[in-house]
Parts: sequence; structure tokens; C-alpha cells
Amino acid sequence: MGRILKTLVTGLENFSKENENAGIGELKGLSSNAQVMVKMSVFSAWAELQVASSEQKYLLEVLKPHIGTLTPLWLESLREFARLRFEPDISMTLGPPSLSGSLDTIYAALNRETLLKFYQESWLKLVDAIASLIEQDSEFVFDALDGKEVDGLATNGSGKGPDINYRDEPVAFFFVLFGIAFEALATRPGQTDSLATQEQNLAILRALKKILHPSVSGHAIYRDAIFSETMDLLDRLVLTEGLDVQGVIVEIARALCVSHPSARKKNAADDGNLSDDIEQLFELTRIIVLVLSGLLPNLTGENQPIRHQMTEEAILLIRSALNALVDAAEVFPSIIKTDLHACIIHIFATTLAAPSCQEVIVAQSLPTLKRFITSVSGSRKPVDEGEASATDVQLQGCLRRFLSIYLNAQKREASTSLACVKNCLLAITILFTGGTNHLGANEPLVARYLDELVDCLTDRMTAKIAANCIRSLFLQPNPTPADQSLARYLLPRLVAFVTNTDPEDPERARALVAQTLTQYVASIAAVGKRERTTAAMALVLPTLLARASAEGDDAYQDTGARLLELAHADQTTFRAIVGGMSEAQRAFLEEVIRAGGRASNEARGAAGSGGAGGDSSGGQPTIALKMNFGG
Repeated sequence: MGRILKTLVTGLENFSKENENAGIGELKGLSSNAQVMVKMSVFSAWAELQVASSEQKYLLEVLKPHIGTLTPLWLESLREFARLRFEPDISMTLGPPSLSGSLDTIYAALNRETLLKFYQESWLKLVDAIASLIEQDSEFVFDALDGKEVDGLATNGSGKGPDINYRDEPVAFFFVLFGIAFEALATRPGQTDSLATQEQNLAILRALKKILHPSVSGHAIYRDAIFSETMDLLDRLVLTEGLDVQGVIVEIARALCVSHPSARKKNAADDGNLSDDIEQLFELTRIIVLVLSGLLPNLTGENQPIRHQMTEEAILLIRSALNALVDAAEVFPSIIKTDLHACIIHIFATTLAAPSCQEVIVAQSLPTLKRFITSVSGSRKPVDEGEASATDVQLQGCLRRFLSIYLNAQKREASTSLACVKNCLLAITILFTGGTNHLGANEPLVARYLDELVDCLTDRMTAKIAANCIRSLFLQPNPTPADQSLARYLLPRLVAFVTNTDPEDPERARALVAQTLTQYVASIAAVGKRERTTAAMALVLPTLLARASAEGDDAYQDTGARLLELAHADQTTFRAIVGGMSEAQRAFLEEVIRAGGRASNEARGAAGSGGAGGDSSGGQPTIALKMNFGG
């Protein structure tokens, strides 16, 4: 390894100087074309080391003394390749030389074709090396791209820092790098003038993604002609290439959205003065939606076939594309943000309704839905009293559509209907809990959903998930007036559910709801609202006792734990409420707490003895409960 490195260093030193007799080792006295061949081999080897250093970190120390010399040489080689490839004055034709031309023309064309072969074998490695330097955010690579002198001894690999340098004009070498990568992707593989094979498209796209870094491309990519050609190219690649290529295209579209000039000039757009290039943001999001349309059924029409099988790679791509759309929505100017929000809601609703998406895709997309709802509620603008916010209207429309899907799934006509019901309950709950909620129980749609949620508690197949959804609605960290209205609507219905012990409860939904009610009282007490705490505890405490009385000993342990939680939440209020009970009620409360304590101690003792044989509980510390709550 050391001898190979020494040879590469010697070759770099020789070819970095203007020397007509440059060579390496025994290869001396080479012709000009042979020198180019050897030089490109040396530069390619260094480029491979640079690319490998992204994963093999020890190579960074090997490259560190030489990278400042290599970067301008790589760029100059790519410039020469672009000149040979694209400039018409090298030859009268871009094809093979014609014998009808002059000898000088024939020689120039032959020489060009010979040199092109050397460069063509190496160009992608050089572009990859430059792209990896851009990704590492090294200060000197941006100077080199701008055509500035780089001191090889001064390059220490230090980064530019976390701030992206958003520039208007591209670096000097941008069009060389972009042009080569674009040409390679635009030309169909297999043609005589193709720059790359089908297998290399992924590597080229990854390099292009790094070349389009704002510090390199500036605003050049957003110029009408360049942007239009790039979108046409990405369109074609989405429709013809595999999922790995589409994944990189999604990343490119997202990055171009986030760094778009119109996305960063929010104030101007908020005033209603949309720039002429605002359509570019829609074009970029359309690319992402195009990727999704090949993976999700019925996204663009009924019975629309999907282009790819639902593999693990496809699922990851769907999640990546949905996240990219949410990221784009966050930077869209507010005056057009509603349109993209409507598009994203349609995608989530279509996914939620698709039978083939229930098992995996919907579950994977729920965290993204929550992030989206957080973004939507964060963009809500205050309105005058009595007026409806555009955001609230949009979320009501989303609720209406999700609820419609839920009601259709409740018919249980398909094998995936139950999964769809559960997913709908979760998705609708996220509408209320994902952001700052402004949808109150006074809305008929909201009340309908809450009624359906309570009904699901009595269904063995949905009871547990409905109880968890109710818990999320009750225990919001910073409840809004709308959240409080949901709790007020649900509270009497949940009390009735907990105290009605006639139906069987194999999923222990009553215990889960009782725990939620107890935690709800504790959350009110935690913020010091004594009047609300008293009212809530006065309702919940008798409810717990009524359940214990109806269900018998089986409910004592759980109810005893809940009662102790209430006492811990606000001892003064608890004592006052217990003091107002009759003697029989207080005696029953004490019995429940004692029974719960005994059951808990027995369970701990059984777990502690664990097969030791004999009574090992003697001498264990015990807790004596003070039962004179009303004293």
C-alpha cells in the first residue's frame, strides 16, 4: 500500500507541473496522447481515494497534504473533457473523421476521439470526487470551483460551517460540472455518443445532487431554460428508471424547493406579490408527486395501475417522498401554501382509503401526517371573531374525508376493513393532537367523530385503539379551548361507559378509560386550577367506585391504584370529596384501597420469592395506609 501511494504521489507531482516529458516510474518519454492517458489514470486513482474517504475516514489523512493540488487539476481535466466533447471547432463533425476533409481536420478529429476515450473512462470518478468535497463542505473546494488560486499547503479540510452560502451567481466551474452530468443523463445509454451506462445513472444523479448545492449552483439552476430542461430530464428518469434513481430525484427536488429564491423571500410573497418563477415550486413538488403516483394506487385516477411492486425499498421511498412534500410545504409562500396543503391531504386520504396500503404504508406515514398537521396549524393566521380561518376550513375538509373513509370501512366488506378502521381512528386523532387544535366539539363533524370513538369502545376489535385515541385527546400538554370542549363532550359519555359493566370487556377498555380519566384530573390539578379540579374529581371518583362495586373484586386492585393517584394529585380536594360521602361510601372506598394494596403486595411477594420455596416475604417493609380521609 505504501509503495502504491508513493507511486501516486510521484505521478501527481510530475503531472501537476508544466512538463513536456512528464511521466511516472519507467513510463518516460511519452507521446502527448500517452501522457494524457497516464495522467488521467493517476487523477482517477486519487479521485477514487477521495470518494472512498467518505466512508474510510483514515484516508482523509492520506489525502490531506495533496487535496489542494488535486482539486484544480480535477476541475481542469473536466473542463478539457467538456471542451473536447462539446466545442464544435475541434472537428467539422461530431462523428468519425471523413476522408474528404483536409489532413489537419482528419488528424484533429482522430486526436479528439483518442483523447475522448481517456477522459470518458475517468470523468465520472472526477465528478464524484468533486461532489464528495462539496458534501464535506471544505472551504478550499468552493474557492477552486470559483477559479481562485488554492494553496495546496494551506488546505486543512476545514469546513465552511453550518451556514449555507446562498449566492446568486454560480461558481465558475458550475456549468462544466452540470453540463457533463446533464449530458450523461440526457443521452440514452447504449448510443454511440453516450457518456455513461445505465448502471452509472444512479452515481451521476448523486453527484448532480451535490453539484446543485446552493453554494455551487447559486440561482443558475432556476434560470428558465436550464430549469425547464432539468425538469423534463427528471420527468423522464422518474418514468423510466428504478426506485433507487427515483429516491435521489426526490432528494434533488426537495433540496431545490427548500433553497428556491421564492421560498426564502416569504415576506414579499405574503404581500401577494408572487414572483414569476413561483411555478417552479409547483414543478418541483409535481416531480415528487409523480414518484408517488407510481407507487400509490388511485392517486391520479380510479383503477390506476402502479408501476412498481410494494417492496421494502418502495415503502422507504414513499416515506421519503411524503416527508419531502411536507418539507416543501413549510417553505412555500403562504399565499400559495394552501394549494400544496390540499394536495398533501389528498395524498394522505387516498393512501388511507387504499386496501393495499393498510398493513404497512399507512402506519409508516402516520408520523409524517403528524408533522404535516403541526406545520399546517403553525401556518394558521389569526382571524376576527366570527370568521372562519382558511386553515380550519381545510382541516375540516380533511376530517370530513377521513371520516367518510372510516364510515365506509365500518361496513367490514373487505379483509382490510378492520385495519382501515383502526388507521382512520389514529389519523383523525392526529388531526386534533398533531398541532394547535381549533376544531371544537360544537362542529357537527367533530361531534360525529367523538360519538364514533365512544362506540368503538364497545367493539372488541377496536376497543383498545379507541381507548388510546381518547387518552391522546384528553391529555394534550397545552390544551386549547377547542381541546377542552372535546374533553367536556366526552366526559359524561365516558363516565357512562365505565359505570355500565353489563357488556363484556375482554380488552379491558373500561380500565384504560378509568386510567385516562384519573390522569385527566391529575393534569388539571398540575396547573393549579382548583375549581376545575374539584369538579372533575367529584365526577371521576364516584365513577371509579361505581365500577369497582359493579365488577367486584376483579376491579379492586386497578381501582385502588386509581384512587391513590387521585389522592396524590390533590390531597385537599380528595379529602373534601371523601368527607362529603356517606359512611357506607367511605367504608367501601377504604375496602377497595386495602384490597388493592393487598393484591399489589401479594403480586410483589410472588415475584420476589420466584421459586425460592417457603415464605420469603417475612421481614419485608410494608406501607400502612391512613384511611381517615374524611377526618
